[in-house]
Amino acid sequence: MKKKDWFIKYSLEFIVIVLGISVSFWINQVSINKQNNNERIKVLTSLQKEVKEIKDYCTERKTTWQGDIALINAFITPINQQFNFETVTDLTKSKSRIQFNLIYYRVFEPPTERYHSIVNSGALKYINSEKITEMLSRIHSTYSSYVQTTIEYEKKLKEDIIIPIISKKHPDIIIKKTDNTISMKKYCDIVYNSIQNDKELISTLILLEEYQKHKIDWLSMYIVLIEDLENEINEILSK
Repeated sequence: MKKKDWFIKYSLEFIVIVLGISVSFWINQVSINKQNNNERIKVLTSLQKEVKEIKDYCTERKTTWQGDIALINAFITPINQQFNFETVTDLTKSKSRIQFNLIYYRVFEPPTERYHSIVNSGALKYINSEKITEMLSRIHSTYSSYVQTTIEYEKKLKEDIIIPIISKKHPDIIIKKTDNTISMKKYCDIVYNSIQNDKELISTLILLEEYQKHKIDWLSMYIVLIEDLENEINEILSK
């Protein structure tokens, strides 16, 4: 076989091998891209479901916290005025709710199990949107911590100041809650008079109300981010 023929033969074989490797690599890359895209859709769909659950939870929390503020306000606002019992009964028919609002605090635990599972499994890498990953970070790290911080302030204020004042100086707020001979109206009068005749208690409750308002402000920003994330995910999944 002539030298020229050998050259052509081996050149063709080389080209065939290169093409075969290239085609194999391309097919493998297409398969990987398809698999990554399927995983991406799976992750986004999971987050989409969780975002709705978080939004529903936050809506409930916001409504409850606003009710807490209104209830405290009903007892601290009418200084040197006649107490409006109807304002309280519009908010609650329960003595327990009134005492709870003065002594205990409400936790903030949105359903984030899916997000943390995605992070722990490393599946967050499949999201190729910097905007979404940034939103997730702001929601689950930054703004969530802001809400939790205000709750910690509220918790400390109640544990360190409000509970000692009530238990030592106004024990009837605790004792009369479970006394069935004391009507809701009488119990509200006990709470109102205790607060209005104690400057330390009323000033602390005013501060508590401020904490609770800040808490709702941070929660509102948190909800806005959740809604933005939901819109961004819906837009990507609809394509």
